[in-house]
Amino acid sequence: MGVTTVLLTVEQYMELPEEETMRTELVGGEIVRMGNSGYLHDQSKANAVKILLRYIFDNPIGEVYSESMYKLGKREGRIPDVSFVLNRRLPPLDRTKALEGAPEIAFEVVSSETAAFMERKINLYLATGCVAVWIAYPLERTMWIHRATGSTHLRQGQF
Repeated sequence: MGVTTVLLTVEQYMELPEEETMRTELVGGEIVRMGNSGYLHDQSKANAVKILLRYIFDNPIGEVYSESMYKLGKREGRIPDVSFVLNRRLPPLDRTKALEGAPEIAFEVVSSETAAFMERKINLYLATGCVAVWIAYPLERTMWIHRATGSTHLRQGQF
């Protein structure tokens, strides 16, 4: 006898108790645990927040979020480490719902994800309207910026 897995929608996921969804994302309707971050992961996130906030303070065109869920499809609820959304796309505040559509910028720090998992995530962000996906590799001190038109690789000293 096989095991039946019920695939969740983003709305069903959002209704679950917080203790069941802590440090998880919804991937294809399945709850997937996110890896444990560490000092380098958290420092990379903090650096991204500083860069984006510095720009936003001078040019108040949007909001910067840390670990907010975006509904990228019926069964896709992804949580970038840091994200940026333009003011014109900001919905009324509702703690029971995920933000609709991809952020303009999604920033991810690679710590324990497989290359295939991260590649699928990048492609999903771009396919659902993300303008740029920043991927940081803290151990290598490099970063990739992915856009629908192509990618740019930055090495230590270039950013």
